[in-house]
Amino acid sequence: MIAIFLQCALCGLRRLPVSRLLVAGLFGLTVLTALTAQAVLAADDYPSKPIQMIVPFPSGGPADIVGRLYAQHLSLILGQPVVTLNRDGASGTIGTGVAARAAPDGYTIVFGTTSTMAVNQVIMKQVPYDFARDFSLIGLIANAPHILAVRDGLPARTATELVAMAKRAPGKYTIASSGTGTIVQMAAELFKVETGVDMLVVPFKGGGPATLALLSGDVDMIVNDLTTLKSNFASGKLRPLAVANGSRLKLLPEVPTFAELGMPRVLSSTWWGIATPVRTPDAVQAKLRAANARILVDPDYVARLASMAIEPLVLSPAESNAFISNEVAKWKKVAAVANIQLD
Repeated sequence: MIAIFLQCALCGLRRLPVSRLLVAGLFGLTVLTALTAQAVLAADDYPSKPIQMIVPFPSGGPADIVGRLYAQHLSLILGQPVVTLNRDGASGTIGTGVAARAAPDGYTIVFGTTSTMAVNQVIMKQVPYDFARDFSLIGLIANAPHILAVRDGLPARTATELVAMAKRAPGKYTIASSGTGTIVQMAAELFKVETGVDMLVVPFKGGGPATLALLSGDVDMIVNDLTTLKSNFASGKLRPLAVANGSRLKLLPEVPTFAELGMPRVLSSTWWGIATPVRTPDAVQAKLRAANARILVDPDYVARLASMAIEPLVLSPAESNAFISNEVAKWKKVAAVANIQLD
């Protein structure tokens, strides 16, 4: 609306004398000031009704659980219900595409993941959104570092021994994934690329079936988050060998990082964030960012994440955008080397 007004005004201004140009300029400034004031008033009133948060994955999964936890805390801070809406399908692209086309008024936000914010756009030929173009990032909210885990009967006791075994027998060992194009597959491919091992990546329909296949001995190993694997570590059915994180995990202090073992570029995790459609008013985004900052240090939020072996991801807006850019570059390289592309 504003763009149309300015375009029409400029066409007419070219034919006006200087004195009338000044009057027209003052009129235009008055209109724009009024529109800005209206936007500020709307932001002051925000939110005045429930907010819809689109979670582009099925209910009951890790994204849904973390998303609902975040929505509960956001609702308490903003004083309005934050209703989660599961719009799953096509690795999260369907729900994220719906969010991209939503009214940019702050009443539709999207729960993003490693896949929807970074991976999908480097492995899929057609994605119904461009995250950098169509969304404004409110912030990254949680991170679940990945762990290399092997079945109990595999003789390797360390990741270094495992890599050596795999290099002595190319193609012999198998590594599970939760499906083609998922972050678990990408993590497996990253492990292969950075260590130079030749293994078969076996896709399953989700993290649960992949873990069951590992427990039954149908595959040899997996790279996935601690949330999915931790109960099997306690029972001794699976064995953690290395953490794909910058530091050791509090829940597994005895397990070294890949960097400690001389493999510093094996870094992967499942992470989540919140975004709004790109034209959402700055003042509304500012309110959401302020709420996000409060949530990330809320003791209840931090404790409930920790119970799931997840940590809050506390980064500034600039650091968050740099983090995503680095993730896109990393997964683009892995996808190219592993020749991963989905129709």
